[in-house]
Amino acid sequence: MEVSLLTLNLHTYQQHPRHCCFETMHHHEREVHIIAEAIAHLNIDVICFQEVGEYLHDPISQPYGESPSNMAYRICNKLRQWGRWYHIHQDWSHIGFYRWREGTAIMSRYPMQHNYSAYVSNDQRKDNYMSRNITVSCIDVPWFGLLHIANVHLSWTHHGFFDEYERLKHLINSRRHFGVRGELIVGDFNAPAGEHAYNHIVGYGEYVDQFYELYPHRFYEPSFRGQIDGWNHSPPKRIDHVFKKQGHPMRVKSMDVIFNDVFYPNVSDHFGYLARFDLF
Repeated sequence: MEVSLLTLNLHTYQQHPRHCCFETMHHHEREVHIIAEAIAHLNIDVICFQEVGEYLHDPISQPYGESPSNMAYRICNKLRQWGRWYHIHQDWSHIGFYRWREGTAIMSRYPMQHNYSAYVSNDQRKDNYMSRNITVSCIDVPWFGLLHIANVHLSWTHHGFFDEYERLKHLINSRRHFGVRGELIVGDFNAPAGEHAYNHIVGYGEYVDQFYELYPHRFYEPSFRGQIDGWNHSPPKRIDHVFKKQGHPMRVKSMDVIFNDVFYPNVSDHFGYLARFDLF
């Protein structure tokens, strides 16, 4: 049994910013199409998006995210129009770039159980861009069981990463009674490979960096190019990760960098990662 997972930071509609939000959305139809096309052609099972933008003045739907301006929902709808049904669970953290609700989203070909979202940051105000709300779900994978996914966008080391990570761990531990067989923490950690925050995650051996597992010689290969928000005075680093719980019955078999202008065109200020796992 195999399961595939994509993680990608969508950059909150900042690839083609315009004065008018609807013009901005129109220009991002290219990105929506490319991402949906990749998901369809590669038959990806689970997708984790960070920095999902939704127009601030659109009504908030129930469940959250079912708005025409929500980029993850636009991708999901395009796939559904092509006859590929995906479930979706998402929530938002804060207002990003002055006009967008910014959050995280999980999509899955398989049923999603125990969907939940929670703040892990000290501040939970919607007007503070340092507020961090993460999404979690149990993916009911056929012939395997529940695969627990935590989709995160955490703060920088000096802005609360360690407190956020401890709250994240507590949340994950509180959900293990569901009978989870596999566990992944994925997303934009703002934790550069080899530095203090990253070492805090892998240092105790509880979670294993799946990119390093396959490509130890590419350990410092960055997950973005140039300079991006939050890393304006830093060379590119690997801050997007897929971590697997040690000892769970799954093994990474491949992990490709995607949306890097080599394997599908660039769609964000981050590259994506496409991981494939054997499940036992």
